[in-house]
Amino acid sequence: MRRMRYEKQILLKEIEKKGHEKLRKSTIAVIGIGALGSNSASLLARAGINLVLVDRDVVELDNLQRQNLFSENDIGKEKALAAEEYLNKINSEINIDSYVADLYYRNINILDKADLILDCTDNLETRFLINEYCLKNKKPWIYSGILGTRGMMLSFNNEYCFNCIFKETTENLETCDTIGVLNSVASLISSIQVTEAIKILLNRNNTKELIVVDVWSNELKKIKVNKNKNCLTCKGNYYYSNGKKGASIVKLCGRNAYQIKGKRIDIDRIKNFLYKGRYSVTTRDFIAFNDGRVILKADSEGKAKIIYHRYFG
Repeated sequence: MRRMRYEKQILLKEIEKKGHEKLRKSTIAVIGIGALGSNSASLLARAGINLVLVDRDVVELDNLQRQNLFSENDIGKEKALAAEEYLNKINSEINIDSYVADLYYRNINILDKADLILDCTDNLETRFLINEYCLKNKKPWIYSGILGTRGMMLSFNNEYCFNCIFKETTENLETCDTIGVLNSVASLISSIQVTEAIKILLNRNNTKELIVVDVWSNELKKIKVNKNKNCLTCKGNYYYSNGKKGASIVKLCGRNAYQIKGKRIDIDRIKNFLYKGRYSVTTRDFIAFNDGRVILKADSEGKAKIIYHRYFG
């Protein structure tokens, strides 16, 4: 007897047929298709949920240690497109919109069709942007982050906001470059994140605490969070979604690289490339995208700017 694709999901008393139909009609945006985004997108696709995928980068060899949507054959391809191709093989019944883009205030409307947003990024600037967008549009979103053997997750649904809890900083913090990341922590945090997303879509009671996990020591903590009555973002002071804040050069987590935004680039004119994608070209010194972004391999902001000006003026 042929089994239905979602048979075991529908059997769950927490979901059943009515809940499954609601999931099938829902759309979740996954921002960042790295270690977390790969795992989360895969679980969501298998659950029958429509997707919007957004990522600004291409697949590199060291991604394969923890990013489960990619293989060696995908090196040099844009992550969002490679992920869409893979996920369509998993589930051809869902709708997937993919964007090779750096999310910022001018293109944030690509999230409009999403019912819920998963933050799987690696930088605070994008998180503050997502936070403002979701507050303005009254959309739920779920923050996640991993580093070393530790991971965190917190859902936001207008009770408090990201700025209530996390602050902007220019300090030198630990990064994947300095201490690495264990691939199993990404799988665990993604599993928790996707479960919380399903709860929110089905109007179930989702976790309101900040979940902090260390997979090496098997520690799990739930930390109560509260709304900050003095939070400027909650009071409607938006800076990232209005373009008042946002750097033109950004240090990327997990690698010695910087991203610089400039004028549009004719990637067909770039020579001596290692890989060529649909919207990008990878060389030994940089990855150039036709929307004007360049990811430069450098161990300092100054060196990144030197390389950028050498090739792009």
